[in-house]
Amino acid sequence: MDDPTHFEQLIQFRAPASLSKAIDRAAGQRCQSKSDYIRQALLNRVRAEQDFPVANQQYCLVRNGELISTSFKPSEDPEGGEWLPIENEDNQPFDPALHWRLKPLPLRLDGDRVVRTYPVIAKCQEHA
Repeated sequence: MDDPTHFEQLIQFRAPASLSKAIDRAAGQRCQSKSDYIRQALLNRVRAEQDFPVANQQYCLVRNGELISTSFKPSEDPEGGEWLPIENEDNQPFDPALHWRLKPLPLRLDGDRVVRTYPVIAKCQEHA
């Protein structure tokens, strides 16, 4: 389930019951929550229509090899930690026509970088 503390703003909208059921079904097929499915669909649409990044770079505070917190606006850490940019990657090659991206795995420290990995699964192929 999505952790609401990771998102800055709640957006609500009205939808017919049939759309809500369709979103629920589509999200279930992708092993996502309805919120995550809607968020991804909106981000994909905005990215397709506009030629600019939707979100700013996210950073992770690393202190003594431990991931402490994340932020879009890093600040000086009084305990000597270092803010590293979070790098996003897929766990295998991704083709939007053939694959779905699932909810990311927990962040991991990989040497001097912080990585967020998205599992990629094949879309179900309809049999004719």
